[in-house]
Amino acid sequence: MKLLKYIWRNATRNKIRSLLTVLSVAFSLALMTILFGYLAIQSTAEREANKYDRVMVLNKMGFAAPLPIAHVEKIKKMEGVTTASPYSWFGGKYKNQPFAFAQFGVDPAEIFEIYAEYNLSPEQLEAFQSKKNACVADARLAEQMDWKVGEKIPLEGSFTRVNLDLELVGVYTAPQNTGSLWFNWFYLDELLKESTPVMAGNAGSVRVKCKIASEVANMCDEIDARFSNSENSTHTRTEAAFSRMFADMLGDVQLFIRYISLAVVFALSLVTATAMAMSMRERTTEVAVLKAIGFSKQRVLAMVLGESALISVIGGMLGIAAGLGLLHLLSGVPMLAQLFPFPVSQLIGPWVLGLIGVAVGIGLVSGLIPAIRAAGLSVVDGLRQVV
Repeated sequence: MKLLKYIWRNATRNKIRSLLTVLSVAFSLALMTILFGYLAIQSTAEREANKYDRVMVLNKMGFAAPLPIAHVEKIKKMEGVTTASPYSWFGGKYKNQPFAFAQFGVDPAEIFEIYAEYNLSPEQLEAFQSKKNACVADARLAEQMDWKVGEKIPLEGSFTRVNLDLELVGVYTAPQNTGSLWFNWFYLDELLKESTPVMAGNAGSVRVKCKIASEVANMCDEIDARFSNSENSTHTRTEAAFSRMFADMLGDVQLFIRYISLAVVFALSLVTATAMAMSMRERTTEVAVLKAIGFSKQRVLAMVLGESALISVIGGMLGIAAGLGLLHLLSGVPMLAQLFPFPVSQLIGPWVLGLIGVAVGIGLVSGLIPAIRAAGLSVVDGLRQVV
């Protein structure tokens, strides 16, 4: 207990230097927490997607290429398919919002059968299916935007020449924050036929519900084979593969994050080691006196390593807490819901303990050389120094 008190007093002796070291560790661990939190989001999204019997159909040329609405009806008639719906990104501007939240044109009669885990009351579903300009929104998006059922939601087209005058008729709940608003695809298509006929009839992508969950991979091949000779051939993915696709667009993100983490750990070790070396240099005579009155080498070693580890762990805990707090805030931003769909509580796992271990490791590694030098210091040489 006395050793712990001594470690605490030494760590807080030079408050400014200790504070700067703590902040350096905290800032770096906060960055690492966000990076590894992103990896946790990808893993969680893939794990959740594997639960469902859905596939996503895109044009083989990617998002920018059209996928005719006729593909939807053809897919519906395929054996092994329960139903399908267009899923067309709109990307309109809402009032003075600087960024667009997720907006998709869907088939109201099919979409909640495809996403059966999403909950919408029967009355609101009926209103969604019966009103041409009706829309429904994720409950968290509605809360963040302060929308109530009956609210008028005007969307100004960014990529098209049409504007949508929508009415919110329902709010659905989903296992994760989708941050999405769904409206009637046929309403958008009618407006496009009037203003820009060449853009009409575009389903964007197609969401498909399969009859047998174990056959979703085979359905991907069957759908692609069905349209292989079409002018608009397809590239179909399972929902889990679709989730991975966005990470793949950025390259090998995991390897990139590991390299960044190694660089951060190395830099932090140098910063903390420098602070500890300066501290031990200032206390050379004090260490000699302690050894003269009976402190063993092991006790001096533990004292210095404990001080270094304490400073690093305090900084690490603050940084991890700050990183998790930032992830929580990002998950509440409507425009970022697609990137941060899960609350922090679903992301916390062994990787957080790993980051705590990194903080402890930085403290021990950076304090090792100053601790060995202090433990090996002779009383005579130490007393010769002038502090």
